Amino acid sequence: MVRLLACVLLVAGCTSTPPSMKRVWLDSSTHSESSPSWVAGTKIIWEESGKVLIRSTQTVRGDERVNGCYDLAKLDAKEAILTELASEVRGSLDNAQQSINENAEVVLGKVRSGEFSGRITGLRHSEQYFERYRIGDVERVDCHVLSEMSRQEYDKVKTSVLNQLQKVDADLRKAITKKQINFFEKPPEKKAEPLAETVEQ
Repeated sequence: MVRLLACVLLVAGCTSTPPSMKRVWLDSSTHSESSPSWVAGTKIIWEESGKVLIRSTQTVRGDERVNGCYDLAKLDAKEAILTELASEVRGSLDNAQQSINENAEVVLGKVRSGEFSGRITGLRHSEQYFERYRIGDVERVDCHVLSEMSRQEYDKVKTSVLNQLQKVDADLRKAITKKQINFFEKPPEKKAEPLAETVEQ
């Protein structure tokens, strides 16, 4: 019985987080541990009141500039929009059982990877929030940016992507002309996946 109790205590001790490795709040842009509701939410991309909203996050070392961290998060917002657009286009093609040629695949691949050569107009960064914290001896800053664009502007960018695809794929152009594919359905909401915290040694 004593051995069993000792084993239970040993396992419990191993599974708990050592005090030195717990996240310790230091500061934030609101000077409070309470973050805005959009930061604490699980959505990455969603539509609300005729706008497409994007929540992006970046983490930097504690000695790096917060403004630089915000800039990285804003770039993530642009890439998230392009990735969502590529997914929507690909989903419409799959639903219509429409294959595309190799050149169109290259164009779509560039959109997915954020190498889209067209302009993204109407993307605005409406809110931002940072939180500074420490885990052990390592200080970190999480930067969150809430970006938005109107559904109309979003569809304009999608049209630009479709125009590039049609230029390199005649069969796709014919299918779009015959209205065999609906590319303008509402985007599904994207939920954030849990991120494991990492600490540099």
